Amino acid sequence: MFRSKLFILAAFFGILFFPSVSFGVMSSSNYTIFADSIDSGGVLSTGGTYSLQDTAGESPVGSSTSSTYQVIGGYQAMDWSILAINITTTSVGLGTLNSLSQVVASETTVAVTAEASSGYVLSVVSVSGSSLAAVSDGAVSAGAEEYGVAVSGADRAFSDDRSVIAGRVLASSSTPVVGAQTVLTFKAGMSLSTSVGARSQSATIMASTNI
Repeated sequence: MFRSKLFILAAFFGILFFPSVSFGVMSSSNYTIFADSIDSGGVLSTGGTYSLQDTAGESPVGSSTSSTYQVIGGYQAMDWSILAINITTTSVGLGTLNSLSQVVASETTVAVTAEASSGYVLSVVSVSGSSLAAVSDGAVSAGAEEYGVAVSGADRAFSDDRSVIAGRVLASSSTPVVGAQTVLTFKAGMSLSTSVGARSQSATIMASTNI
């Protein structure tokens, strides 16, 4: 009888300290928990525009890398993602307007990588300087003083010519993307009443993840 009790006790501790490995997606009609972890606690801290969620007592954590791959262990690693933006040229020149029958154009390409499951938004966040009159009829036309931007690419937000203003969404996606390219084509036209002079404009473009 004594040996039997000792065996049962040892088996009980074995289950506590060496649990079998199991995993799976837990879901209902409205919610999905795609992963969970065993740890001793954690807390969500907030301040201003930022928040931090940490985890205590979890094992194993950390990262392991090679020349090609990276493995990150731990509960917080499941929310890890990349957001990157690359612009082929940050200086776009339209040259000299000297013909009423001509629309001048120059372009740059913006590539976005957003590994967030909700995708990204590419937009103009601020504009300063001077420019010609903003296009308002959907097309920069020869013979009219107009200035605007057109976008092309799979994620483009519009297909006509639009004014370059703060808050203008240029492209977006609701799914993760890698190197998604959007071409920005800046255009300008002049009229008989266009005043002589140089114009220079600075526009800040930002990529952000959807929330």
